[in-house]
Amino acid sequence: MAGMDEAAVRRAIGEAVDRPMVASLEPDTDFYEVGLDSLDHAQILMRIEEVHGLVVADTDFDLCRSISAIVAYGQASAGRD
Repeated sequence: MAGMDEAAVRRAIGEAVDRPMVASLEPDTDFYEVGLDSLDHAQILMRIEEVHGLVVADTDFDLCRSISAIVAYGQASAGRD
């Protein structure tokens, strides 16, 4: 998970969902507040897993609804390894 910072998460989001608003997402903005849906959310987390190896448990899915939340989850997960 090395190198998974805000910019890396933003790139993964852009690769997962083709929406112009991704570039202007604020780090703490909830994905659902800007029109992304549960499928977009799942695609984002799958892309994060593919690129960075971060596996988000099903029970933690709703904890990762923003860029900053994904970064924090990744940092916490790295601390558990």
